[in-house]
Amino acid sequence: MYPLKFLLRVTCCTLLLIFTISGCQHQHYRQGERIYLAYCANCHMEDGSGLVDLIPPLDSARLTLATPEKLVCLIRNGLPVNALTGQEMPGNTTMTDVELTNLINFLGTEYGRNRQTIKVTEVKKMLADCQSG
Repeated sequence: MYPLKFLLRVTCCTLLLIFTISGCQHQHYRQGERIYLAYCANCHMEDGSGLVDLIPPLDSARLTLATPEKLVCLIRNGLPVNALTGQEMPGNTTMTDVELTNLINFLGTEYGRNRQTIKVTEVKKMLADCQSG
């Protein structure tokens, strides 16, 4: 029989190892991915490929975080009907600043060329600039 103290140590070490391994997943922006699937994938497709000439793909040429303020304003305010495609991109005014930040960071990680992330405080300022400019 093992002493209780030994069994507790083994149990604690095992749990710590399990939590450490499970915390090493590669998907950092799970909420951003869920938001994308709920609001964006209907048009831009689950894999970001878009719809031929009607809806643009989310490729690195279009989606860089070098100018995230454009992406913030685009997601929040949408786009009017495009004369070439006849399509409109609706804005999303119900998304919180945190959700919008997670979505943009997910998009940058999945489809962007620049892997940097933005912070909620930056998104708040960008949104204020969208509204005033």
